[in-house]
Amino acid sequence: MKPLSQSRIERNGLKPGSIAPDFTLPDIYGGSVALEQYRGQRILLVFSDPHCGPCNDVAQQLVRSYRRRRPDAANIIVVSRGEREENRRKAEEHGFEFPVVIQDRWKLSRKYGIFATPVAFLIGVDGRTIGEVAVGLAQIVSVFRKEFKRGPLDWSIVNEVSRVLSSPIPRREAFRIAGAVVAGALFSAIGLRRTAFAACATGYIACGAACCNETTERCCNAAANLCCSLSLVCCNGRCCAPTEVCLGGRCRQQIQP
Repeated sequence: MKPLSQSRIERNGLKPGSIAPDFTLPDIYGGSVALEQYRGQRILLVFSDPHCGPCNDVAQQLVRSYRRRRPDAANIIVVSRGEREENRRKAEEHGFEFPVVIQDRWKLSRKYGIFATPVAFLIGVDGRTIGEVAVGLAQIVSVFRKEFKRGPLDWSIVNEVSRVLSSPIPRREAFRIAGAVVAGALFSAIGLRRTAFAACATGYIACGAACCNETTERCCNAAANLCCSLSLVCCNGRCCAPTEVCLGGRCRQQIQP
C-alpha cells in the first residue's frame, strides 16, 4: 500500500478545460443515460450519495434551481452510488425531475478525479469542463446561482401562468389569477415588496390578498391588504379617520375654521 502522497490517482478533480469522460450508466427507473446524448449542450454533473447528509441539502437547492431553469441553461444529471431502489426513493422524496444514474462504486468518480460527495462539474457545449470542480454545499450552490440565474420574470412564473390558463376553472377566473401571478412577479422584479394578489369576484378589486368592494371602497395599501372606504382619505398607505386629512404624507386632524 502506497501513501496518498505517492499515489498517481487524481483526487482533486479534473482541471478546467479537460475533456469530460464519457459514460453510459443505468438510471433509477431501469433505463440508461449516456453523456453522449447531451453533446452540444451544457451539463451540470452532480455526484451524490443517498447516505451523504450534505447531499440532501444540495438536492433541495438543485430542485429549486431546476424549476427556474431556462431553455439555454445546463441540463442536470445526478450520479449516485448504492442501490437503485434506495436512490429512486430519495429522488422521489426530493421531487427530482432530471436523470439520476448509478455508478459502480467509485468507478466514474475516479475518471473525474475526485472521490467525494457532493461535488459538481459544469461541462460546456464542447464537452470540456468549465471552471474548477465545485466541492461541498457552498461551492455547488454558487454554481447553481450562476447557471440558473433569476431574470426579471422567473421562468417558473411562465410555467405557473401556463398551468393556471390550462386549468379547468372558468376562463375569466383563470385570466384574473394569471394576471395576479404576473403582477406579483413584476413587483418583485422592480424591487418592490412582493405582494400576493387575491382573485376577486365581479364587483370587487384585488388589494393584495384582500378584495375591495368597487362601489364603496378603494385599495389603499396592497402590501397590507388594506381597503379604505370611499368616504375616507387614503394617505401614504393608511386610511385616515373621518375627521382627518392628508398633509405632508400623514393623516392630520382637520382644523375647523
